[in-house]
Amino acid sequence: MSPEVVTLSDAILFSLLSLALITGCAWLLDSRRGKDRVIFGMILIVMLLNYLYFRITKTLPDFEWSAYALWPRAYLSFEIVVIFYTVLSIVFFFRRTDHSAAADASELTIAGAASPPAVDVFICTYNEELSILERTILAAKAIDYQNFTVWVLDDGRRDWLEVYCTEVGVRYLRRGDNVGAKGGNLNNAIRQSAKETNAPFILILDADFAPQRAILKRTVGQFADPGIGLIQTPQFYYNADPVQHNLLASKAWVDDQRIFFDVMQPSKDGWGAAFCVGTSCIVRRDALGLIGGMPQETVTEDIHLTYRLLQKGLKTRWLNERLSVGLSAESLSGYITQRCRWCLGTIQVALLRDGPFFGRGYTFLQRLHYFHGLLFWFCRPFILLLMAAPILYYFLGLPAIQMEPEAFFLYALPMVGGMWVFHAWVSGRRSMPLFTEVSQMVSAIPITIALLHALIHPFGRPFKVTAKGEDRARVDVLYPIAGTFLLVIILTFMGMLNGPLMGTYNDLDGFSVAWGVVVMVYAFVSLLVCIELPREPLDSIRFPLARQANLARDGNRMPCTVDTISISKAEITLHDNRTAGLIRAGDIVIFSPFADFDVAARVSGVDRLRLGLSMSIVAVRDRRYDWEIRQSAEDVRRKMIQRLFSEMPQAMPARAYPLAAIRGLWRRTFDRPSKLAGSIEKHAVSVRSRHALLRWQRPRDLAPRVPLLQIGAASAAPPPLAE
Repeated sequence: MSPEVVTLSDAILFSLLSLALITGCAWLLDSRRGKDRVIFGMILIVMLLNYLYFRITKTLPDFEWSAYALWPRAYLSFEIVVIFYTVLSIVFFFRRTDHSAAADASELTIAGAASPPAVDVFICTYNEELSILERTILAAKAIDYQNFTVWVLDDGRRDWLEVYCTEVGVRYLRRGDNVGAKGGNLNNAIRQSAKETNAPFILILDADFAPQRAILKRTVGQFADPGIGLIQTPQFYYNADPVQHNLLASKAWVDDQRIFFDVMQPSKDGWGAAFCVGTSCIVRRDALGLIGGMPQETVTEDIHLTYRLLQKGLKTRWLNERLSVGLSAESLSGYITQRCRWCLGTIQVALLRDGPFFGRGYTFLQRLHYFHGLLFWFCRPFILLLMAAPILYYFLGLPAIQMEPEAFFLYALPMVGGMWVFHAWVSGRRSMPLFTEVSQMVSAIPITIALLHALIHPFGRPFKVTAKGEDRARVDVLYPIAGTFLLVIILTFMGMLNGPLMGTYNDLDGFSVAWGVVVMVYAFVSLLVCIELPREPLDSIRFPLARQANLARDGNRMPCTVDTISISKAEITLHDNRTAGLIRAGDIVIFSPFADFDVAARVSGVDRLRLGLSMSIVAVRDRRYDWEIRQSAEDVRRKMIQRLFSEMPQAMPARAYPLAAIRGLWRRTFDRPSKLAGSIEKHAVSVRSRHALLRWQRPRDLAPRVPLLQIGAASAAPPPLAE
């Protein structure tokens, strides 16, 4: 317990001063400077260790073989795991790398090379629809590099995909079985491609990750360092993950992996322990030969690959640049399946004979970093204990922590507040209280179950592919997890009424009421995440462009801003009120949303008050490759996909916006899901090939051979391009 000489008012004052110190550090220090990270980090570590010392020495009852004494110790043991993981994370944050200069040098080297090294681009697929695959395939074909071959590795053995690959001019590979899952698929491609191209470098892409044009120029030249076996780039997404989407926070908060990719991995790279994440990575073919190919003993072949390379003295370099964009899990069930697979795979690699714990050739730091990653998953059971603790106290009289209010303000509140502020600071405002924790809570139960299964029976489980391109046309509820959170809310509220609010008040009651209220808030927000809102069709996702351009119609050129663009539609804001009156619905206008790329679009709506135009794209011309006008629906679609997904604008927020997130959460809480879903179109995914093309009828005023910049008016002058 806290010393009797400390009054509640003194404790509150101390807490306020501590939080002021933490806030001052965040205000005055710069998270980009290593020295500042050390200063701030050490302050927080002192707070954590001070709290831990107090917990161990002052908050436990005398030991005896009873639930009253054992339950607090069980709770403390998991709390120690979380604190140890946090302290390690803070220490790892002390270092951080930035290889942008090396990427710049690589780009210059490749640009000046008469014949750059050959690269095989492997696109791994199993059951994805063409609507997803075509984005990756067409973007891969648009990579700005002279010497590469695109291979589609189809573990689903689909004839229509082979036909499509022939149409667009990429290689197609299949095998007779699915042994080794993704690792086995890659090994088959390594063997087959060695007979034909035998490129010294291999770019690995998941089916839903579209590479950006510069990905090879920014990476291949860095392999001049013989110590690099693999270069990994981060995963970025063009759609909201289930937590963002279901809390209406897709424009207010980052996806839950942003901190890992943008903060944790550059820090691990600073310690020489960054690891492969399975897609958007470039690996040496000879390095794969040294280790016998891609590992396929676990369900996470990516991190296993890194550690096998480390045994051979080859490191994984983390290049923290946005060089690919992918599709995040669209459903909460897919989101959870993905994380349970990562959890299982992390444990599998740890238990292997050549793994980082039992294998030879690893340094102490490399083993420690892997242990840190393992602790991440073992922190999940603590979330369940945190939710259960008030209920056990209300109904059974078992306190998890024996803490007076004075002690809470002296030790706990400064520590918790310090962690929130530090994580927001060190992550560049990517972390946000409540939302960050909820993203962990919704998967805590399945991951805890997966942990237990992995510890009992770690091997022999099938590889589960994360579902992508699902039909998300209706409100859906993940009932098992939603029911659990609802039960937590009901039991906590009933116990609170039955116990401290109606019973005899004491110091522990006040602490337990505050704890119960926090648990109910977190459980309620997690419950909202489990009630999944519909999503718009993938083809209808509009990407923010904000590109200055010129609009051409009937010889008139009008300055404008291309606000948003999708595969088939665009929204434009005109700058001149006078010229806006010249445009009517049904007109054909011309503009350039990308460099050397012209679009003809039919105006479908005019907002004269806001000078806004909505339009449907009907023809395109990509001057980067040729001057041919593409008018058929399929040709237009493919060209739009290729340019849009190979030069993807930033679609998701780069940091958190708390006020916008709170407004979205307020609306999500008080509006019915059916009302929120009312404006969202139904999502229908169809398989298309040369035998199943979209039906499209050419507009009667769009002649086949009319120059694109003269569509709609014979005298129209070409508009200056917004390049």
